[in-house]
Amino acid sequence: GGHIEKNETPEQTVIREVNEETGLDIEIIGEKDNNLADIDTDVSVVYNPYVILCELVGNHYHNDIVYLCKISGGNKEIKLNEGESKDIRFFNIDELDNIKLFPNFRRLLEKVLKN
Repeated sequence: GGHIEKNETPEQTVIREVNEETGLDIEIIGEKDNNLADIDTDVSVVYNPYVILCELVGNHYHNDIVYLCKISGGNKEIKLNEGESKDIRFFNIDELDNIKLFPNFRRLLEKVLKN
């Protein structure tokens, strides 16, 4: 994950961040109602997130926007970018107990992987 950069939408951020951290190209899974967009006033519609978490960090809150995504394109091999991540890999629900995670993130992954 990461921060939204200037003039970047949340969708562009998740696509960029996943690529920077894994080398994978992805597309977001979800719904969006493009009928609500207004080109004349520069209003676009973003995909509905899977969940939005509000996290207290120091003396302010961060909004964590979580999207469900799938790999697009031909490359399906993760490339660790050591400047971005310590350890990344694919895993299944049976491996969750062996991965160090925040409790709420573990519950989120269990929910996603069970569906």
